[in-house]
Amino acid sequence: MEITRSSFTISEIRDMWQRRELIVNKNYQRSSSVWPDSARTYFIDTILNRYIFPKVYFYQVFDKTRKKVIREIVDGQQRLTTILCFLNDDFPLTSRSVKYQGKRFSDLDEDLQQQFLTYSVEVDIIYSAEQSDLLAMFTRMNAYTAPLNPAEKRHAEFEGQFKWFIIEATGEIGPRLVNFNVLTSKQAIRMHDAEFLTELAIVLDLGIMNKSDTSLTQIYRKYDKSFPREAEFRGRIYEFMQLLEQEFAPLKNTFITKSYVCHSLFCALMQRKYGIPNGNEFGTQTDGVFFTNLQKTIDALSALAGAHELQDISGPYGPYVEACLSTTHRVKQRKIRSIWLYNALI
Repeated sequence: MEITRSSFTISEIRDMWQRRELIVNKNYQRSSSVWPDSARTYFIDTILNRYIFPKVYFYQVFDKTRKKVIREIVDGQQRLTTILCFLNDDFPLTSRSVKYQGKRFSDLDEDLQQQFLTYSVEVDIIYSAEQSDLLAMFTRMNAYTAPLNPAEKRHAEFEGQFKWFIIEATGEIGPRLVNFNVLTSKQAIRMHDAEFLTELAIVLDLGIMNKSDTSLTQIYRKYDKSFPREAEFRGRIYEFMQLLEQEFAPLKNTFITKSYVCHSLFCALMQRKYGIPNGNEFGTQTDGVFFTNLQKTIDALSALAGAHELQDISGPYGPYVEACLSTTHRVKQRKIRSIWLYNALI
């Protein structure tokens, strides 16, 4: 078996497909089902914004009947057929594409069409291989792939509205969470940023709960087919991130940026300004603002962060510190932290 690394423009792939020199090998494709519009839009938007996507695999054979070389798609069917459908104007882009919502390929200006058609797709071309060789190759490739964590499994299982909301939010907010030291780069690579944002969505949907794979999966399932609160969730989560980066910038590199503390800070802020389900358990005042005195709020939050860093359980912030030191994702500790952080919003 031989493998050659190559690349083709989307224009070249389209031409090969139209000449039937590129076909789908259904022996290797997991499913012939079509991605939902949200998934197709996100993928096309990836190309329009010149981001890369994982390479695809072709198996090159000689068709004796037609006396010509044929390339079979052995991995990448959904990506390539989505590209071809978009070129054929089969679907418009949804709101998942901020810049190009509502546009089909023919609606794009000439320069953007040219940019799309000249986009380079990385391809590995496999030669001189039997079916058993191909199966062995993919088996070996998968053997060296790290097992999926729960967040990755959810994104493999679901294809609906909530998943693509989280993917979009992760693309926009994930790097900013790393920059603000809420998460590490290593955590972001394994989708802890998607998990964190899902937890914030759960707060808006149901209030403060224990962190569990069950609750995380349930919100994906609940909003898989329809997500009527998407705009609300997006607005509040993005508002929180902007608040961290701007008004709360002095808190960067303090213990307020611990991910579990940031979760509780989100609960406190959302209850103070908007109200969250069962939020009256820790904060009765919901008056449309996050705080009235920024400097006093920063000072109060800094004091909590300092006590946490020193692990000062005997001082005036003892209950808060204790709630930061163990079982940090349980509802009891989350509520205690939220009460203290709510009261720091002056």
